[in-house]
Amino acid sequence: MQQFLSASQNRVVRHFGDLWQRPGLSALSVPAREPTSLRPNKVFYGWLIVAVMWLVNFSTMATGNLSFGLFVLPMGTALGMSRSQFGWAVTTRRMAAGLSGYIVGRLLDRYGPRVMIPVSAAIIGTALILVSRATSPWHVITLFGVLGLTGLAAPQNIMTSVPVAKWFQRRRGLALALATSGVGLGGVFFLPITQALIGGVGWRTTWVVMAIIFMALSVPLSAIFLRRQPEDMGLEVDGGPPEPGSAVAIKQAAEPVVEETSWTVRQAFRTATMWQLMLAFGLAGVAQGGASVHRIPYWIEKGFDPQIVSFSFAADAGGAATMALFAGWLADKIPIRVIASGSFVGLAAAIGLMLVGRNEFFLFGSTITFGLSVGAGMIVQSYIFADYFGRTFLGSIRGIVMPVMLISAGVGAPLVGYIRDATGSYVSSWWLILSIYLVAALIISSAKRPPPLVAREESPVEKLTL
Repeated sequence: MQQFLSASQNRVVRHFGDLWQRPGLSALSVPAREPTSLRPNKVFYGWLIVAVMWLVNFSTMATGNLSFGLFVLPMGTALGMSRSQFGWAVTTRRMAAGLSGYIVGRLLDRYGPRVMIPVSAAIIGTALILVSRATSPWHVITLFGVLGLTGLAAPQNIMTSVPVAKWFQRRRGLALALATSGVGLGGVFFLPITQALIGGVGWRTTWVVMAIIFMALSVPLSAIFLRRQPEDMGLEVDGGPPEPGSAVAIKQAAEPVVEETSWTVRQAFRTATMWQLMLAFGLAGVAQGGASVHRIPYWIEKGFDPQIVSFSFAADAGGAATMALFAGWLADKIPIRVIASGSFVGLAAAIGLMLVGRNEFFLFGSTITFGLSVGAGMIVQSYIFADYFGRTFLGSIRGIVMPVMLISAGVGAPLVGYIRDATGSYVSSWWLILSIYLVAALIISSAKRPPPLVAREESPVEKLTL
């Protein structure tokens, strides 16, 4: 039976691969004087990769990435969890993702996402079901660590962005934007549904429902259609050179695209640019980690209706999806560091609105501004390392960088929780986070692309291990 299913799956993949790559056939012969009509009429298989990754990103919003704040009050009452313990749950999730990040990146470079995503999704779904059975805070904290270890349910996970970056160069920004927009739209879809389920059937049943939805959306298509990189299918990056006479070809002729150079891990970490990026993203991680868990309970404790808050955070996610598309288009036209610094300044402005907010105008203004800025940031982290250091070792490079960002974010969540538990207020935390975002914006604004890599012959060992 297993051999039959495997053979059937391979036939399905070959069939769809043919549909996406087979040149269009004409029933009429084409005169020699019209050579442009002889060009194959095809759709690049990479766009199918983007579509599947969009769905996977969409489904990860069912795992509590953005909606966890909605569980803080009901789970805190049922389990006796303090705000700092909720912070530690998020910290454990992010630190576990950081610890496994390098291994996940290496596996992506070598094997691709086709097996890794379905296996990770099955583990995450099982862990979420077990969360619904938790009877003490340490159960939740431990299970959230399991979520993080998979690498798929972590914020800014590399399992969905690295494969997309490997399939594109000229249209990398657009491709990443389309795939990443699934995160924002997933937030729009799942946040109000999650709040409605919590109010209707309770937080325990809600976790079970979310687990089932997540696995149903992320496992099947990933196992069937995902592939590591275009070369594995005999294809070229971007599907080959642009069509002669097209706007892209004319622009490329006037301004030739510089051939992408791939840096090894050692080469990348010998540049000042890499350390600037790590410092900026590390600082921003502390700020975002602190804000991620505590923004929702902050607004609810200020007297806003939980359902209204859930709608405002759905608007947050919608803003992220919208800005991700625009930022991806913009990333192919202006320096990515400009988008990055703008993202951090926008996040600081959103926190400022929280400090002065007194009504729904400030609530929605803050969440939408935050979402727009996060949307730009999602593209930045997915794009900047491929743009600066190439795609061959992208998984390994991001597998090293991601732990720094996730661990720093893990520090932020309990830090804000401790400050709130000690002072009874979030105000001091918000001022700290606002300041951190502005410093990060200043640092990344000066992180220019490193000078061209001087080609050198790598030893066989270095080629395999770096």
